[in-house]
Amino acid sequence: MLAIGLCLGVLGACHLATRPPAPDERPGTLTVMTRSLAPATSLERVWSATGAAEVAPRVAEWWGALRQEDLVARSRALADEIQYARPHLLGLQQVAQVRLQSPGDAIFGGGEPAQALQLDLLPALLAELDARGLRYREVARVRDLDVEVPLLTGAAPSFDDARLTDFDVILAREDVAVSGVRTGNYVARRDVEVPGLGRLALPRGWLSLVAEVGGQRYRFVSTHLEAAPGEEGLRVQLAQAAELIHTLRGEPLPVVLVGDFNSPANLGLVGAPTYRELLLAGYVDVWTRRPGGALAFSPLETRRNLVLVRGSAASGPPRVGPVLAYGVGDARPERRLAPWRSNLGGVVAHLRLPPPRN
Repeated sequence: MLAIGLCLGVLGACHLATRPPAPDERPGTLTVMTRSLAPATSLERVWSATGAAEVAPRVAEWWGALRQEDLVARSRALADEIQYARPHLLGLQQVAQVRLQSPGDAIFGGGEPAQALQLDLLPALLAELDARGLRYREVARVRDLDVEVPLLTGAAPSFDDARLTDFDVILAREDVAVSGVRTGNYVARRDVEVPGLGRLALPRGWLSLVAEVGGQRYRFVSTHLEAAPGEEGLRVQLAQAAELIHTLRGEPLPVVLVGDFNSPANLGLVGAPTYRELLLAGYVDVWTRRPGGALAFSPLETRRNLVLVRGSAASGPPRVGPVLAYGVGDARPERRLAPWRSNLGGVVAHLRLPPPRN
C-alpha cells in the first residue's frame, strides 16, 4: 500500500493577511498546483449565435473585453501565488493565445490562418517568475481548441480574423527531473454548428509525465474536461473521464492527477457523475481529507479544480491521512476582492508521499 500524508491549506485572493504555513520542503514532499489561466470572457456567446449576422459582432465584443485585460497585473498576481507555494509541478489549463489577421478572410470562407500574436499570458508569467529568481520551465504542452472567427472592426463593415488557440501546459521547477512525457486529445469531444462557419471542433486534452523529486518518482497528470451544460456536455465529459481512467489504469507509479474537471465535486457523488467515476476508479480527492472534509467549502461555490491521488497499479488505493487545505484565488485584478471560486482559480497541495512498501 502507498501511505500518503498530505498537507494542504486554503487561501482566497482576498485573504492575503492570513496565509497558510510555508511549503514543506523536507525529503518526501511533493508540492503541486493546478491553475486555470482562462481569460475573463469566452467565445460561448459566439457558439450560440442564431444567425451569421450575429457572429462577427459577438466576436468583436469578446475581443474588446480581452483587450481590457492587464497581462502584467495578471502575471504578477499569478507569480505571487507561485512564489509563495513553490510547487514542484504546475498543471495550467486554458493557456490562451490570440492572433489576428487584417484584413480577414474567414467571413468569405478563406482558410489563411491568423499569425499576428496579440495575447499570450504564459511568456509574461515565466518572465515575471524569472525576474524573481524562480526558475520554472515548460515541460509539456497539448493544444486543445484552435478556431478562427470573423471579427467586426468597423461600421463599413470591415472584418479581421481572430484566432483563439487554447493549450494545457505543465511547468516544472528547475530541480525536478522530468521524463516520459505523454500528451493527447480525447476522442470524445464537443462540436458546435456556427452560422456561416459550419461545424467547429472543440477538443479537450490531457498531458502527463514522470517526475523525480527527492529520489521518488511519480506520474503527474493534468487535464481539462468538457464544461458544456446539459446532457450532451455531461455525456462528452463522462466519456473523456473514462478515456483518462483507462489510459492511467496500468500505471506502475503513484499518480497525482490535477486539473479543471468541470464536475462540481461539492455536490457529491449524486450531483457530480464524473467526479463519482474518478473516485470509483480509486482516486482520492485530497480536499476531502482536510479538517472539516468536503463541508469545509462554501455551498455557494463550485469546486471543479481538483488534486486527486492514486496508488500504483500494484499497491491499490492509497491510505490518506488527515490534511490541511489550501486553494488559490482567481488572479484577475477585477476579482481580487471577490470570494475565491475554485472553478476560476486553483489548488495547491503539499503532499507527503513516503516510498511504497515493498
